[in-house]
Amino acid sequence: MAKNCEKCGARLSFFQGISGRNLCDQCNNIEKAEREKVEAERKVEFNTVKSDIISSKVVQADQIEFLKTFGKKELLSLFNEVFEDFESDGELDKGEIESLVKIKSDLGLDDKETRFEERIRPYVYVYCIKNENSLPVVDLPPINGSNIVLKKGETVHFATSAILKEMKTVSLGYRGGSQGVSFRVMKGVSYRVGSHRGHIVKEDRLTETSRGALILTNKRIILHPAQGRKAVSIQLPKIISYNCYENGLEVHKDGREKGFFFETFDSGSSEVIGICLGFLFENAE
Repeated sequence: MAKNCEKCGARLSFFQGISGRNLCDQCNNIEKAEREKVEAERKVEFNTVKSDIISSKVVQADQIEFLKTFGKKELLSLFNEVFEDFESDGELDKGEIESLVKIKSDLGLDDKETRFEERIRPYVYVYCIKNENSLPVVDLPPINGSNIVLKKGETVHFATSAILKEMKTVSLGYRGGSQGVSFRVMKGVSYRVGSHRGHIVKEDRLTETSRGALILTNKRIILHPAQGRKAVSIQLPKIISYNCYENGLEVHKDGREKGFFFETFDSGSSEVIGICLGFLFENAE
């Protein structure tokens, strides 16, 4: 049965009909041009919204509703461009931090996608130190089904997941060894010389000994362990030295020969811990 164009009523050719098309070539081209025009206008408005956010450092509710009509790829691109512009002067101020947090949360972007812990969290702590001469205070929910017992006057400044690794001596087995040489002493009697089983090879390695929540307070570094694992509590005045690496924190404690290495899961965590420890030691009584 012959089909007609849904817009102009023109008769569709046989091939147009069997291909499932509902529009003639002319109407199809007009509709395509209209879609491209709408998309171009949306792109212009998208860029205008981005520029307005960058210049005002404020994100309006109507802007969020408009941005929600775009896909994840476009939204991540917007977040990254706004962040890069805000960070171009080497820091983030309060308005810039709040705008980035609002974009992330209201548009459904997660921490991993935006690399929030790595790129933005450290600036939150730097801002508090520079403008409030203090560290953020974190309210911890129960961890692994239990509450953290804090000392009098103790406040939590940061918490993240971590793996505790300590230097352990590991036996690698035997190395070397010889069958020796056997020679005859007399009929029915022989003697073997140079026979030995080799020597035991050992090596010091960083070995996982616990895991859980790494918590930094104004008084201690705490590892609140997963069930069945060991806990660690290091008083800040007992710390001889510490080093922050991209993948964790190394701490040496007075009275203990070997150090602790707390492996974290993003470089932002170790950076924040370093910022906090620097501030706490500088302001220690």
